[in-house]
Amino acid sequence: MSHQPTSPRSTSSFDSFRGPPDERDHEQDEGENSLNGYDSSAALILVPEGQDEEGDPTVFDFTSDDEDAADEHFERLRSSSIPPLSSTAVFLYLLAPLLKFGAILTVDEGGKLPVSWAISAIIIFAVLCAFTRQIWYMLAKYVRRSDMEEILLEAFARGRGKERKRKFIRTLVRFSSGVFQLLLAVLYLRASVDVLVPLLPNNLIIPARYPITVLVALAIGPLCFARSIAATGVIYAMWTSIFTFTAWLACSAYAHATGILTVNPATESLGSLWQGISVIAFAFTTSFTLPLYAALRGTIQPGAGAPRPKRSQSFRLLTLLAVGIAATLILPLILLQTADAPLSAQTSTATTPFKALMAILNAITLALTVPIFIITSPTLPLPSVLRRATGSVPLSKVVLYAISVGLTLVPQNIAKLLSDITLVIAFVSTYFLPAFIHMTMHNFRRPLSIVIPPTPNPSTVFPPQASTSPTSALSTGSESREDELLQRKERLLQRRRLGRRIVWDIGVWTLLLPVGGGGLVWAVGRLAGRW
Repeated sequence: MSHQPTSPRSTSSFDSFRGPPDERDHEQDEGENSLNGYDSSAALILVPEGQDEEGDPTVFDFTSDDEDAADEHFERLRSSSIPPLSSTAVFLYLLAPLLKFGAILTVDEGGKLPVSWAISAIIIFAVLCAFTRQIWYMLAKYVRRSDMEEILLEAFARGRGKERKRKFIRTLVRFSSGVFQLLLAVLYLRASVDVLVPLLPNNLIIPARYPITVLVALAIGPLCFARSIAATGVIYAMWTSIFTFTAWLACSAYAHATGILTVNPATESLGSLWQGISVIAFAFTTSFTLPLYAALRGTIQPGAGAPRPKRSQSFRLLTLLAVGIAATLILPLILLQTADAPLSAQTSTATTPFKALMAILNAITLALTVPIFIITSPTLPLPSVLRRATGSVPLSKVVLYAISVGLTLVPQNIAKLLSDITLVIAFVSTYFLPAFIHMTMHNFRRPLSIVIPPTPNPSTVFPPQASTSPTSALSTGSESREDELLQRKERLLQRRRLGRRIVWDIGVWTLLLPVGGGGLVWAVGRLAGRW
């Protein structure tokens, strides 16, 4: 069977799992070299406008010559911390982060804002959350890689002779991702401890924070050492956290209605940035969009003969459902708030059992979220001697777990600084970074595909023949007319999509400048004491 050439830019969505970074960089350079000399007999490939690429199981498919690479890819994906997941599990991990610390604080901070402001902020940031997830999804489809490192390499280190820059970007991504995951684990663990401290008396021999921290850390320890977030215990823990959040939400609604809701003790460990609209913005921040999209696509068997995925496997649909449910759960409590009746002015007549119930539900919701941050953190570059000595013990997770517990016990002023850093990183990675990468790739970089490449004149390629067959001339004329027809259809299709692209660019620029840039300016001014 003759070998059919494939496009040098045709890659799978999980090319980052094919081999070491140096090998992937070498393959990328070879692909770009071959692109310059690539000559296709087809001047245009036209995709029907109504085709749903997300539902096509071959969007990130492997070619028939890459079956071994496909098998290797799936094995590596299954062994990662975020392996292929069912649509239900992906929906769980899309929804759960939106119903955690930010949502709990939003209920409290919403009372400090006018009701119209609070409701508008929730709706706006819910829409921006869905929009940013859609940007990551479109970027993954554009570069045919659902990995943060590979997307950044395509945006800022594409081309030959940039191995050092690629290595720096890979190191920066892994370091920043690890720091962010660690800070989130510390933030959630300390907040879960803060809400439990008032339940113990103040006349203990040692501060109540220390024994509570140890007990909470021991309770979640086994979950932190799971191999991946697909572990049954981790999935059950996440469902439990959603249930406890819903129960806490019901208790908060009752407390609001009766005027007995008190201030969340966890706010004492938060910095100056955690107030008002910034808390609502944090409630809708995300950090697992690309890995979850890769996990969802990993459950679909590639190949032209594979069945079409169900509608429930649509990443866009799951994203909209998760964001919509989160906003729907938070909005009713905001409607119960009144701007002229802050929490500090309410009468604290709640009974001790009711306060204990709310504190325990709050603590369980936050503590059960810590394991996913430890599990999904990048592996620490520990010496190979230590890794061999510990055997099957997940030494990297153990070290991260110990560091998280240790940072939970730092003094309050340091905890406030760490919380502000966490908020800034979450804001930048959610609202600023995807828009910045999108504008860079589509406005300042050469396109990955040429839609209508120049077609060479046959007379300049082939020497003139003494006699030309009538059949050959007829075939050449027919192909020329078909080429012109396809180009007309493509131009018509581009005109139809022009309005959609304009709206999309306006949304991305809005996310990049007023939201992302404006938020960063406000954060700098706030930390500098300007406002």
